[in-house]
Amino acid sequence: MNQKITLTTLLFCIFQLSFGQYKYVQIELMDESPTIGAYIGAPTYYYNMPAGATDYSNDAGLNAILMGNNVTAYDDIESTFMDPNLLGNRTLVVCNNCDNNQLATELLAYSSVIKNAYPLDDRYSYNELYIKINDVSIGIPTGTSNGVITTNDTGLNAIFVTHNVYFYRQLFPSSMTNSLLRSYGIACECDATLLKADLDVYTAVIEVAEPLYIESQTLLSTTEFAFSDVQLYPNPTSNTLNINNTSAIKSLEIYSVQGQLMLQQKSQFETVDMSQLQSGLYFVTLKDTQNRSKTFKIAKN
Repeated sequence: MNQKITLTTLLFCIFQLSFGQYKYVQIELMDESPTIGAYIGAPTYYYNMPAGATDYSNDAGLNAILMGNNVTAYDDIESTFMDPNLLGNRTLVVCNNCDNNQLATELLAYSSVIKNAYPLDDRYSYNELYIKINDVSIGIPTGTSNGVITTNDTGLNAIFVTHNVYFYRQLFPSSMTNSLLRSYGIACECDATLLKADLDVYTAVIEVAEPLYIESQTLLSTTEFAFSDVQLYPNPTSNTLNINNTSAIKSLEIYSVQGQLMLQQKSQFETVDMSQLQSGLYFVTLKDTQNRSKTFKIAKN
């Protein structure tokens, strides 16, 4: 029986062949120096590697590993909840038609530079979640015990011990909005999907636990553009987000922490109506007329 191949089917097949083979490795580096670009393993390029380039990072040993694994991009992770002074010390490797499990193994063996390397088949953080507690006063951090975060709730403490939770921080401590005060970033020495499963059933304390979509500038075939004059305010915002110096901007997209496209604008960028969005954390991606982009982290009251 002859089967008719539609244009849609053909385009889907081409898309799968062209873009469906990307895999990722999420890296935490040993050097925790807060100086951007100066720590060992810092990316040299912030977008796709130019053809024939070999200096992915400022470390020759790391470059040698990346060179042998068909790596197409190596960049800072921008969406991590970790200490803001250490944002650059977590990076994303993108490879095409590669064995990212083997790549992660090779990276981990380079222990003088690499602290952790997690193979990913999508762009969701291996060990971080966005969570919201039910009550602003229950489940708050109180300290650490043997490197594991402690809280004022025994049930949550048991989950944290099971999954080796080493980071748990209120995302908007100065907010006057109850919903934002209940928002936390969390990280573990574990597979975050397993941590999420335990948090999902602990409804006495946890309202929601969501995976964190990894934002970076990788997979863009452009050169870096700083958007140094562009500012988004207020942050947090209640209903209207203002943007200045928008003359070169051609599109705006707002994503949830799960990577879901929530809002898109292709004209009029001075103000953005966010009143229909729920309270929480969002990523605003601006693209300019030369197809360069930058992502900003915004809180919605």
